[in-house]
Amino acid sequence: MSSDIKIKKRRPIGWLIVGLVVLVALISWMLSGGNALPVSTNAPILLKKGTQTPLVTASGYIVARTRAVLSSKVLGRVAYLGVQEGSRVTKGQILARLESPDIEASRNAVFSQVKQAQQDFDRSATLLKAGFESQANTDRLMSQMNTLKAQLAYQDALLESMALKAPFTGIVTEKLSEVGETVAPGSAGGANAINAILVMADFDTLEVEVEVSESGVAKLIPGMSCEVRVDALEKIKDSAVLKSRLRAIYPSSNRKKATIIVRVALDQKNPLLVPDMGAKVTFLGVPYEEDVLVIGREQVFRDPQTSESFTWVAENGLATKKSLLIKNTSNPLGFEVAGVTASTELIIAPPDNLKPGQKVVAKRL
Repeated sequence: MSSDIKIKKRRPIGWLIVGLVVLVALISWMLSGGNALPVSTNAPILLKKGTQTPLVTASGYIVARTRAVLSSKVLGRVAYLGVQEGSRVTKGQILARLESPDIEASRNAVFSQVKQAQQDFDRSATLLKAGFESQANTDRLMSQMNTLKAQLAYQDALLESMALKAPFTGIVTEKLSEVGETVAPGSAGGANAINAILVMADFDTLEVEVEVSESGVAKLIPGMSCEVRVDALEKIKDSAVLKSRLRAIYPSSNRKKATIIVRVALDQKNPLLVPDMGAKVTFLGVPYEEDVLVIGREQVFRDPQTSESFTWVAENGLATKKSLLIKNTSNPLGFEVAGVTASTELIIAPPDNLKPGQKVVAKRL
């Protein structure tokens, strides 16, 4: 090989370019927070001083304490129906009538017999005073007259039963029969009445019926304050929460669901409320004597080594274990705690591999 051939050394220009790219990427990585983990956060629930303690929550429906399914006492065809759904009626108002020409004819016949019997008795009584009639015949005529009067009273009662009257003041909620339909008295009553004509309820007695677990009933006391949230009123201002009180705890239990029925009376009424609306009830205890912070049960953890309670929080872009003092575990909203503030960023559902000091990017929910 000739000695004139010179070997040129390759300059590392490519490596310089690669180094610059890596440096830029590293700077971008550092500015973006490195391997920061995105997490969702929320704040503790702040219950101000004077707020009443929520003890138990339950769901149920609006019901009317005074409600009736009205049906006929006798077999007949509806001849008159003077109400519709939503009609307001007063106690004693005639709501419907059944056809009764046969009963009216029978009543008129008995009435004529009563008039004749009265005349016969009066004539006999006059002759008895004059000595031309026996006491026995006069007594027989009086007995016959009284029997006919009793039959007339029965016919009047039967005719009266052909008119359906409102047993109380309220609103017609359902119309179950129409004019021309034949109805009959049923052997079942209440909501299972056979051949019923209509259903009415007193809206002044609207209340909430809920099922409370057997373990929760021990915390309830008749007359205690409650808050009712009706689903249909959630978007209406000043109607989202209705003040109420516990009226009665029913003395029976559902063995399949392990619940007891509780009735809550509404102290605040709304004209939009109707039976069978869904509602949620919060039973309230004594007022708080100081401000209280509540966090979700799923956000409280226990250190297996120290057995101390803690929660994960996001502080200055880092995940941190915050020690907690559990003050009350019976609050249905969560645990009443000390050790955090109302502005603390609590991490929701922290991943299992989360470590203290790890960079996080918090998103408040």
